[in-house]
Amino acid sequence: MRSQLTRHVLRRILASEAPVALPPCFISSRPPLRIYPVRYRVSRTAQRRTFLKLFQKAPRTLKELDAEPGYETLLQFQAAEKSSIRPPMPDELVRAWRELFEYKARHGRVVNSTQALCAHRVLLHLRTLITSEDEQLSEDDLRTARDCLLKPPRDDYASHLELSREIYSDLKRRGAHQTKDFYALSTALSQYGQALQARDLVLDYYSRMKSREPSDVLLRQFIPVIRCLAKEGREPELLDLVSQASRLGLEYDPTLHSILTTFFAQRNKIGETKYWFNKPIVRNLPPAPATYYEILRFALRNNQQEWALGIYQDLISSLESPRLRTNKPCWDTSHQWAILLLGKGIDHIEHMLAVATERTRGKPSSQPNMGTINGLIKATIDKNDPYLAERFIALAGKLGFELNYKTYILQLEYRIHANDLDGAFAAYQSLRDIEETTGDREISVLNFFIRAMCSVPEPNHERVLDVTSYLEQRGVTLEPETVVSICMAFLKNDETYEVIDTLSLHTVHYSIAERSMVRKAFVQYCLDEKNSTARVWDAYALLRQFFPELEVEDREAIMGTFFDRRRADMAAHVFRHMHSHANRQLQPTLETYVRFMEGIGKCPDEESLKTVHNMLKMDTTVQASTRLYNALMIGYTACDFPYRALDFWTEIAASPDGPSYATLEIVFRTYEITPDGDSLANELWEKIKRMDIEVPDIVYLAYVAATAAHGHLTIAKMLLEDMDNVVGRGPNFYNLGTVFNVLPSQEMKDQFEEWAKESYPQVWGELKKKYAKKQNSEGLPVFKIRPRLWKA
Repeated sequence: MRSQLTRHVLRRILASEAPVALPPCFISSRPPLRIYPVRYRVSRTAQRRTFLKLFQKAPRTLKELDAEPGYETLLQFQAAEKSSIRPPMPDELVRAWRELFEYKARHGRVVNSTQALCAHRVLLHLRTLITSEDEQLSEDDLRTARDCLLKPPRDDYASHLELSREIYSDLKRRGAHQTKDFYALSTALSQYGQALQARDLVLDYYSRMKSREPSDVLLRQFIPVIRCLAKEGREPELLDLVSQASRLGLEYDPTLHSILTTFFAQRNKIGETKYWFNKPIVRNLPPAPATYYEILRFALRNNQQEWALGIYQDLISSLESPRLRTNKPCWDTSHQWAILLLGKGIDHIEHMLAVATERTRGKPSSQPNMGTINGLIKATIDKNDPYLAERFIALAGKLGFELNYKTYILQLEYRIHANDLDGAFAAYQSLRDIEETTGDREISVLNFFIRAMCSVPEPNHERVLDVTSYLEQRGVTLEPETVVSICMAFLKNDETYEVIDTLSLHTVHYSIAERSMVRKAFVQYCLDEKNSTARVWDAYALLRQFFPELEVEDREAIMGTFFDRRRADMAAHVFRHMHSHANRQLQPTLETYVRFMEGIGKCPDEESLKTVHNMLKMDTTVQASTRLYNALMIGYTACDFPYRALDFWTEIAASPDGPSYATLEIVFRTYEITPDGDSLANELWEKIKRMDIEVPDIVYLAYVAATAAHGHLTIAKMLLEDMDNVVGRGPNFYNLGTVFNVLPSQEMKDQFEEWAKESYPQVWGELKKKYAKKQNSEGLPVFKIRPRLWKA
């Protein structure tokens, strides 16, 4: 088991933080209003029972993070390199490299892009050092890593490609490279998007080594390159290389036949597909079963059933020959074609199986078996006929075939597609007890099943946990999309511990890009207005715990959503977490302070305001500016500290930059709540008129509202009547509603309404039609129009 320090080190490193002086790892629980958050530790809970609690349920324990061996040290090196601090010692790096890749090779795990990047940097670092033999990677170490890198990652493979190149370069520099080393490099180049470079290398290698290596060994190196030229869609280069390789002696065998036929079939090129499929295969070998299947799908897509029927008839005829009579793949292919091309049903297929059994008597390995039935079930899945698939399951039992792991996976797949989750779970229960290695396709189907169960309105959480536990016991890392589905489903059911377990077990194995996928889903959950504030806080606490690399933009957005939810205290906690973050790039910027103060404008909270202002005073990275002073004015005005806000107005007026239009609007709104603000507002307005500057409507409305708020109704009406001359348009219903709302007495409101009906009957009528009235805190009527937004 890994210690809690290990857990925290790993996550801190993933956030590009130096692992020094690390405190214990906590998640903040939801803070009650006006109280700072209580914290609970993400670890196994110590189980203590007193005499009185003897019969109570034991505390919930959490699963331990299972970091892959050696990975932490490689991450530490990456963090040290970024921070320009002392890296781990060479012998530690060699040991970590060896442990990681031996673990990957032993368990068949994929090397993710972040691990490949770290290993690449370590290899370059070790190469620059003059060390003893024990402090350098051996040839076996390099080859183990090289082989692990040939299993493609789920995301970016650029680091895999670079590391593969460096390993080959290192082996070549040592004079230890062999044909298999070059073969691995060409394979890596091919499958990671560098097929053209791989082609040039293979041709050059062949010309240099043809007198020293067996011809068939050298020619086989063309196959991965040809396959990947096809994958990249490079038709001219593909045909040219096939032509060159053929002249050199590469045989047109079922593999090459499959690559070329499939390439043109998938692009629906009818003439080319027919040419390459009909081209004779060496030694009259039959096409591969996968090629037959691809051709059948091509024919159905392109209305080439008549041509496909000829192929089927040739296949049936060939099964009469002694050479292919015992070829089981050909028999199985004929059964699948009968379903998809001819539309035959269960009775006809049963008869065909009986014929195949009779013809292959004496050859048990060639007779129909459960693999044959599995192929038929796969065909029904492509035909989208789950009922027929179930009948084939029944036929297997009738024929005495024992259902295997593959059968249950296929059954699981078609029942999911049929939205029969109960039936799918029954299929899962059947495969659960079968001891068989779980392949990539099976893992993909089980991930798909978990996501399907999580997507229903009311997920069965017990079943989800059953499947995830089964995969975890087999050492399978769930796909990021699956982890997202699980976490979202459990968050909606307040199963926070299960979310913690899921994130602990799987995100540590993810690359940066895969972590980002999960992280973004949590951010979207936090920003979703349909989720309760309590659940959003829990989701944010998990984000902060498991994804310390959470970007500033996302932190600011979450901070904003708490303001929208009228929880300024929670927004202040988010800000505080940013302020205390060890990574300078994730600490608050000027924009963060501004957004916080604008949030206070929507949701006034004196304690939160002062807390953040105190942080600002100590923050030497943020320089004073008009925009920052505007934001502080907003905060203090919203919290009813107008004179403190006007101190910042004085700072702005004395600064070289001077005020902006936003400043003018803010200061007029400050005057609106200042006891002597009417005279100050008039004084400022006179200055604006003397300067003869263009006045935006928001500034003008702020001045009118300040005048009205101090009871100068007559002047406010005159200003509204003159609005067209000042800003180029008359008042709209929002302007009238704003002025009405700030009037300080019922008498003034009645007089204003009477004047508005007479002077602006259409606009006033629109206001009354769209917005009802409510009472404010003083018992006076106000229109329920949108509040005036604060913008710095």
